[in-house]
Amino acid sequence: MKDDAVTTAYCIASLIVSWSLQYSALDIVGDPQSASAVPWLLVTMATPGLLAIAFLVAWPATRHNVLWKPNWRFVYVAPIAVLVPTAIAFATLTAAAVAGWGGSKWFDFALSGVQITGGPWVLGQGVQGWPLFTSNVIITGSFFALLNAIPALGEELGWRGFLQTRLIERFGVLKGITMLGLIWSAWHLPAQAAGYNFPDSPLIGSFVLSPIELVFTSYFLAWLTIRSGSFIAAAVAHGAGNSIQEGVIASLHLTVSPMHVHLLRVMITVIVGVLCLALLLPTRRH
Repeated sequence: MKDDAVTTAYCIASLIVSWSLQYSALDIVGDPQSASAVPWLLVTMATPGLLAIAFLVAWPATRHNVLWKPNWRFVYVAPIAVLVPTAIAFATLTAAAVAGWGGSKWFDFALSGVQITGGPWVLGQGVQGWPLFTSNVIITGSFFALLNAIPALGEELGWRGFLQTRLIERFGVLKGITMLGLIWSAWHLPAQAAGYNFPDSPLIGSFVLSPIELVFTSYFLAWLTIRSGSFIAAAVAHGAGNSIQEGVIASLHLTVSPMHVHLLRVMITVIVGVLCLALLLPTRRH
């Protein structure tokens, strides 16, 4: 099978398998945000990687451009993989507070430090000076990013490890990564349209916000992958996004519609994505 046919077949298979699992979960469980849906979602997350492995076994010639091997370059980009999603979370929280949209249920900020009243912080809660609080955020973010990178490995092996290079080589950096972000968003569609991630506005979230956010997130994850030569850094960033970023933003007690915060996070993610894209555009190949 030719390279373009392999890429097309992989994309179609990924959507068919994912959508089948998500619709099955919705039929059996109902609420995609319930605890009963978690096993279904974890299995779904593994499918891009499992399919990639199946394609690599079926067509060994595709193995040459898979970015999967761990290497020492990961050490240099791993802190960025944790800190950027964490910074997006706190930037969103800060901007929401300054705009008067609400405050965090976890933090009470002051010039002298921060009082932590909620959340699973590795260095504990209570009143902390800025150095201790900063260390607490970094250590906690790193811990949960690595923990949540385990289920994210399945997605990132497929998206960034297998598919990204193929799309870049076929369409170029900008078009290739943009296509990957749109495919990634479509892959989430059944659960999101049923209220996952955007329970207050599932249709706008699924068809507008999610595609924008995941395209620009893909620029960031692509930079991590290309810079480190492995999908593992993207899995760590994905884990940070699913853990500390989601947790910090969810701690907001809002006086306005959640759509305000959705839009705010997307805007900040777009800024990060544009910066990463500027670094990527000189890249011709992986």
